[in-house]
Amino acid sequence: MSQNIASRQKWSLGAGFFASSFVSQSLMVLAIPFYQMTLGVDPFLLSIVLILPLVLASLLNPWVGRLSDQFYSRWGRRRPFIFVSSWACGLLFGLVWMVPEHWSANNQLLYFALSSFLLYCAYAFLNIPMTCLSYEISRDPVIRLRLMGTTSYFVKLGTLLYQWLFPLAQLTLFSSVFLGIKVVGWLIGIGVIALLGMLPAIFCREQQSIKQKKIKIKLNDSLSLIKNNKALVAILVVCVLQLGGGAFSASMDYYLLVYYVHGGDISQGAIDKGWLSTAYTLLGMLAIPLLIRLSARLDKTKVLQGVFLLTALGGVIKWYIFVPDMGLWIIVDALFCTVVWSAMITLVPSMLADISDQHTQQSGRAEEGRFVALFTVVASLSGALAILLSGLCLNLSGFDAALGANQTDSSMTNLRVILAFGTCFFSLAAYFVIRLRLSVNNN
Repeated sequence: MSQNIASRQKWSLGAGFFASSFVSQSLMVLAIPFYQMTLGVDPFLLSIVLILPLVLASLLNPWVGRLSDQFYSRWGRRRPFIFVSSWACGLLFGLVWMVPEHWSANNQLLYFALSSFLLYCAYAFLNIPMTCLSYEISRDPVIRLRLMGTTSYFVKLGTLLYQWLFPLAQLTLFSSVFLGIKVVGWLIGIGVIALLGMLPAIFCREQQSIKQKKIKIKLNDSLSLIKNNKALVAILVVCVLQLGGGAFSASMDYYLLVYYVHGGDISQGAIDKGWLSTAYTLLGMLAIPLLIRLSARLDKTKVLQGVFLLTALGGVIKWYIFVPDMGLWIIVDALFCTVVWSAMITLVPSMLADISDQHTQQSGRAEEGRFVALFTVVASLSGALAILLSGLCLNLSGFDAALGANQTDSSMTNLRVILAFGTCFFSLAAYFVIRLRLSVNNN
């Protein structure tokens, strides 16, 4: 077993994850300020349009995972999917933002829903094989954890950049925000997603796998994995709590920055959101080597417990810093709450890969695609739940984008409660799941 991974493989895989992160994240980052804050679309209606394509496309994931496991070619199992789907995602991402300006709001939303559905379908063929490839480059858990750390840097770099996409689209060199969105969309689609996304297919090498008998894809396959693997169940529950509940709570920060901290100034709120996201990214990058070193000395579950306790404390602090006139002190939020996102893209995938290896040893079948597909489905549904809860709670809180700076005091208080209390609650829930389920399984 090789104890080192060639640098070109690490960097090209990282570039692939960088491109993949733009598909999954920048769509949301651009859609919310464009459709909801600029065009004034009802937040609950927008949340429906955002989640339906995501949920429907996620139904493909088990099939894509099994297909990727059972596909064999002279170029390997995963690489052909990565090469083709990277270009498909790039072209579709550019088309998402080609919505005509003169259309009605309903027609614009319909166009966005259909085009984003096609994008998410193509993304399944990019994300699942690429994640499987990251598991297969090395079977050594320590080396693989370090590789996850490398790819996490690239994902964090994507976070640093895509939060500035909407401010970039608002630059005065564009005649309108519609033109700015289209130009930025195509730059990201071709320059980032297509060109960088195909690099793992060119430079990475898969380990040789024994050709296995093809098996029909059934829903029972995923259900049997859940039924017979308690460690996998715990990982999936943590995924729901953080990527669903935690992300839902965190989504309130953008609205508070715009309508509470800056009195309805979307441009200034977007800039502050950009600085906050930059702080999250830079501090998150610094946290990655710390997480890896602690995981090498301690059990990964103990490290995750500490991370969620720190995040719960950060939830309390959010109540006091998301207020007017805090200035750049807002980045204190990142000191406490960025580590959990680094853990979700570093430690959790590494633990899922370890669980997949244990399954392979017990069953004699290399089926990383099944595990990645199941995790991806849960992550997608969790993200959809976060969006749905966000849109619903914005309406129930009394928030109204048409009011601009004249939001009611009660609506702003409700958003602050969701941001602070929600972060505490979901972090503590994840802590107890890890402590009661994963720790028991490791002993």
